[in-house]
Amino acid sequence: MKTVEDGRHAYLMLKYNGKEMGTEYLSKYLMDFTYEDSAPGDQDSISVTLDDREANWQDTWKPKFGDKLIAEITVVNWDKPGEKAKLPCGSFEVDSIDIDGPPDKVMIQALALPLGGAQAKQENRTKSWEKVKLKTIAQDIAGRAKLKLVYSAVANPTYERLDQSDQTDFSFLVDKAKDEGIAVKISGGSLVLFDEAEYEKKPAVIDIVKGKSNILNYSFSESSTTTAYGKCVVTYRPPASAKKAKKKEKDKSKDDKPATIKAATNTQSTTKVITGEYSLPNATGLPVLRINERVETVAEANRLAKNRLREQNKKSGLASFSLDGDIRFAAGITINAKGFGRFNGKYIVVSATHRLGTTPYETEIQIRKVLGW
Repeated sequence: MKTVEDGRHAYLMLKYNGKEMGTEYLSKYLMDFTYEDSAPGDQDSISVTLDDREANWQDTWKPKFGDKLIAEITVVNWDKPGEKAKLPCGSFEVDSIDIDGPPDKVMIQALALPLGGAQAKQENRTKSWEKVKLKTIAQDIAGRAKLKLVYSAVANPTYERLDQSDQTDFSFLVDKAKDEGIAVKISGGSLVLFDEAEYEKKPAVIDIVKGKSNILNYSFSESSTTTAYGKCVVTYRPPASAKKAKKKEKDKSKDDKPATIKAATNTQSTTKVITGEYSLPNATGLPVLRINERVETVAEANRLAKNRLREQNKKSGLASFSLDGDIRFAAGITINAKGFGRFNGKYIVVSATHRLGTTPYETEIQIRKVLGW
């Protein structure tokens, strides 16, 4: 006779400060477990809700900030008989603890960023960087955040000068990397930088087919305010040099005639304007995105134009799915949507949320259309 264990099921492995919580304990007390494989610009996280009817988490065990959690989801006989597969969620440190009741329960949230490196996301800093590469900046920030650096992007641009002004390390790095078309996230004890355009080129891992796949619900959206742009133009006029500014003040002091003022104005107008642009093929009729930001060279302006156009156009093909639990879904993989008419096509997974507990194992994904350039 087959038992429940012989059937299709999923279960959680959870280690707390190196000690494994047995499946017997979790089957009795686990109410909800959520693993968030986050979108670029954020960090992975888990949350665990446990029945605390015996008040162990309020007294005897007393969880503390910085306690370490390791989680793993296992599926058995999930897609076919005899199959057993695992989804390692990674290592996390406790960030928040909540108790409520009755009935009593404890909710623990843990983050991929170590507690000892939390200042990377919480503390504003001011620093000047000169003749520095992006990877060097990332390595410096990773060290302060107690993280390993995983730099998988091909590009590693050099900057004559960068100013981090009253900004957290993480937000500063995310902003600068985004300008270069590089995504940043914190995952598995690492600060990860990768090129999303390269991930978009990889073959689709999964087909989601309407009427065939185990879809619980889905949504696609289009809006005129998020329409794709066909071209981006970046323009920057550097300020007049200190030498020119000094001469201008000297001219004003010598002669305050209107002609002198006009001459000074003309001198400033000759300051070289740096312009860069990027256009999509067959972009006729699409709006133009115009950016006015500081750049040092035309090459940098062209790079910024392409990457700002990518960031804007990512908003024009968003969708989401809730599905029967599937450990294959992870941020960064590509999928094919089929059977959805105009919304068919190849998408990249922006974030994936895996949840199980008293309810069946489910996976939610946020996706966007691949840009293909």
